[in-house]
Amino acid sequence: MEKLKLSQLSDDVEVSIEETSTVYTVAELKAEILDGEPHHESPNWYTVTRKRWVPDAHSMFDRYIDCEHDDLYEDWNERAWDCIEKESAVSKVQKILDEVFKGDHATAYWTYENPVEIDIFPNGINDTK
Repeated sequence: MEKLKLSQLSDDVEVSIEETSTVYTVAELKAEILDGEPHHESPNWYTVTRKRWVPDAHSMFDRYIDCEHDDLYEDWNERAWDCIEKESAVSKVQKILDEVFKGDHATAYWTYENPVEIDIFPNGINDTK
C-alpha cells in the first residue's frame, strides 16, 4: 500500500504511530514537528479510524450457553434459552451492560488504516533521503 504524505492530508484527519495510545490530528502533528518534536523519526505513522465497541447481551448469553452445553445434556441449550427469553433477561442484562460500559475507557478504540509518510520536518531540518 502506498504511503500517504502528511503534507497532503486534511488537518482534521487523525493519525497515530502503530501500537501507541496517542492520536493526533494532522494539524497537531504538523505543529509539533515544526516546533522541534522528533515525530518525523518514526516510520510507523498511520491514519486511524475511531470505532466504538458495544456490548451485546444476546451474544454474551449465546457464547456462555454454547460453552456450558458441552458439559451438560442434549438439548440443554434449548431449555436454557427458554428460561432466558421468558424472563426477558437479555434486555435486563443489556441495560446493565450499557450502564457499565457507558464511558470511553473500554469501548473507544481505533484501527490503523493507511501508512503515512512524514514529509514535514522541524524548522532547519531537511529530509536527506
